[in-house]
Amino acid sequence: MSLILKSRVAFSVFFTLATVGATIITAQTPAENSSINSPASESSTINPKAIASNGLSALSFEDPVANKKHEAKRTANDGAYPQAADDDEWQFQVSPYFWLAGLHGTGGVGNRSIDVDESFSDVFGVLNFAFMGTFEARKGRFVSLTDLQYVSVSDDRATPGPFFSDVDAGFKTFVFDTEVGYRIFDDPDKGASVDLLGGIRVWHVSTDFEFGAGILPATRIEGSRNWVDGVGGVRGKAALSQKWFLTGKFDLGGGSSNFTYQLFGGAGYGINEKIALIFGYRVLDVNYNKNNFLYDMNQRGPIFGLGFKF
Repeated sequence: MSLILKSRVAFSVFFTLATVGATIITAQTPAENSSINSPASESSTINPKAIASNGLSALSFEDPVANKKHEAKRTANDGAYPQAADDDEWQFQVSPYFWLAGLHGTGGVGNRSIDVDESFSDVFGVLNFAFMGTFEARKGRFVSLTDLQYVSVSDDRATPGPFFSDVDAGFKTFVFDTEVGYRIFDDPDKGASVDLLGGIRVWHVSTDFEFGAGILPATRIEGSRNWVDGVGGVRGKAALSQKWFLTGKFDLGGGSSNFTYQLFGGAGYGINEKIALIFGYRVLDVNYNKNNFLYDMNQRGPIFGLGFKF
């Protein structure tokens, strides 16, 4: 598959998901939003808490529809910012994203292993297919997060070791994160919050190595493993202004693997109280070495996404 075709496939998936999300948001927006004539509705100032709470696996922001219920009760001296959404109401957000993740580490099956060192700038040269997205549900201080990614890459520049001339390496990884959390800090005036999180990370990794003849004859080795790790961590959000915000998340754990951790830091721009652009840098690391299967890899690179509230 050519570089141009791979790029089209990756971006087509991303923008298809973004379009679906935008369609859902549009369908969920009440018509009366454009016809409210109360003094409170004339202010175009956006709640910093509502905007700051956007951000990939830390995605959530307040419900502007619920805000209208509060605005009708306000007087002209109540301030410019709309009220936060009712904590008793469920709030949901979906966020398709695209992660330009490089792959660095060692993979192996049986007594054969290879070293991989592909930076994020090489992504479109090795990417076959990718699907990524997050979903969040929140009610009051309780939150549920889901992050799913599937990536298929092929690398003909991996290092095969001294016994072979070259190797074509294929990796297919499916990672499913599901976590629940509790908001331990919430400052609506500054648009800041901190959540404690815990859950599991489900992995499926398959490898396909085609070794070229060298000291040893050419051979092909395939393998796959499934495993589950327990993880715990923290995420935080803070408003920089009425539209700009910072967000971050860190977790670590283990179980079936020796160790795994994830680190994300980013910023975003709130287009409105329903849609936000998000960008940042993400690292996902795991060291699994069991049952004649080795996957000791570090994925890292810039990340871009869209957050849709409904």
